[in-house]
Amino acid sequence: MAEPSEQSRPCARCAKLERRVAELEARLQQVQARYEACLSKLQARVAELEGLLLEATRAAKRQAAPFSRNQPKTHPKKPGRPVGHPAAHRPAPTPAEITETIAVPLDCCPSCGGPLEDLQTHEQIVTDLPEVRPTVRRYVTHSGHCPRCNRRVRSRHPDQTSDASGAAGNQLGPNALALAADMKHRLGLSYGKIVELFGTHYHLHTCPGSLARAGQRLARLGQRTYRFLVTLLRHSPVVHGDETGWRIAARSAWLWVFTNRAVTLYVIRADRSQAVIREMLGGQFAGVLVSDCFLAYDPIDVDKQKCLGHLLKDLSAVEALKSRGAVRFSRAAADILRDAIALKRRRKQLRAHGYAVACGKIEARMDRLLAGRYADPDNRRLAQRMIKHREHLFTFLYHQAVEPTNNAAERALRPAVISRKLSAGNRSPTGALAHSILASLCQTARQNGCDFLHAAKALLQHRDPDYLAPILPTWAPACALAGR
Repeated sequence: MAEPSEQSRPCARCAKLERRVAELEARLQQVQARYEACLSKLQARVAELEGLLLEATRAAKRQAAPFSRNQPKTHPKKPGRPVGHPAAHRPAPTPAEITETIAVPLDCCPSCGGPLEDLQTHEQIVTDLPEVRPTVRRYVTHSGHCPRCNRRVRSRHPDQTSDASGAAGNQLGPNALALAADMKHRLGLSYGKIVELFGTHYHLHTCPGSLARAGQRLARLGQRTYRFLVTLLRHSPVVHGDETGWRIAARSAWLWVFTNRAVTLYVIRADRSQAVIREMLGGQFAGVLVSDCFLAYDPIDVDKQKCLGHLLKDLSAVEALKSRGAVRFSRAAADILRDAIALKRRRKQLRAHGYAVACGKIEARMDRLLAGRYADPDNRRLAQRMIKHREHLFTFLYHQAVEPTNNAAERALRPAVISRKLSAGNRSPTGALAHSILASLCQTARQNGCDFLHAAKALLQHRDPDYLAPILPTWAPACALAGR
């Protein structure tokens, strides 16, 4: 066998390099194996932490009142009335309101039984609730055929909430149904808790299904009043709008609120689009729409006022994260907005010309601030938002009835948010419609000083779809139209 030539033999240096490459490849494979093992452990840990975070977030959302501030106030206001404010006491009953006088004699010392001297008389008035027992009435009605109308007619008492008879003839009266509607749609109690309350304290036994169906009947009777409130809202000089998440049969929905000083309307829809705003305001709305900077309000072609409270909160958050020159924009913008709010408060103290000059200075300061260039991304983002809504920042300075914030809508949303946390929304579109109508009637009656129980009882007694519930005083329509 011929020996290999020197040209075909691998040199010692190449062989050494090949061994070194093989050694490095083996070490690389080991490192890659360790890296993949560590990566899989980290990914499993991240998935575990994400699951814990999601569960914690869901638990926090299930809480009834997680209304805590991001940062507590450094100098919180003391509870109670301020110093010098007149005290508030429960009004004492008049002598005509006292139903019973009970004398409690003291003939001797209760400790030793000895005689007493210097006897004095003391008086205390105790107001208590009586034990409530339901009133059960049996109504005997009559029916007959009218040959002139060619239909069968039937007598009915005003306190009858239904014409049902036979197996369905055991009905609840208007007082009980009105109270149940108030507890459900204003106080946020579930039908189950209302049933428990009725049975425990009122000795009135019913079931959640009966109250739910009765609430839907009451809502149908209140549709005429609801449409009337929509008409009042469309002719109002100011409307505050806001929205929050809702659920209908475990599906995502949105609860919208539109309110002013005389009317509050709730509407539940499956979307969060501008179509809901156009539906509620109509095509002839000539007032000012106060809202936050949500995109759905932008296409609405009306005068607007953007909530300065939201902007001030965002500016404060950015200022807390920045330092040195990066805080100048947020501080300057917040100062201008606060000066504008203070100017509106002093409007009655200034003459018309002086107030107009002060408004012009506020506008000029904001224009100069937004004309600058900002390298910081957070400042640039806020500046772009304020530039986008520039013409809607100071509308409140020129309209007496317009407020600089959207607090009115946020206050109107609080009962709905509490109800959502307790009941998780509605189980059906019919229930959502009933809640929209009855919650609107409850809140409107409350803000106008009217009795919703009286209004609901009147709806149940009249049972006329065209009947207008008395939830507005005589001056309320004029108030809504004039903006006072």
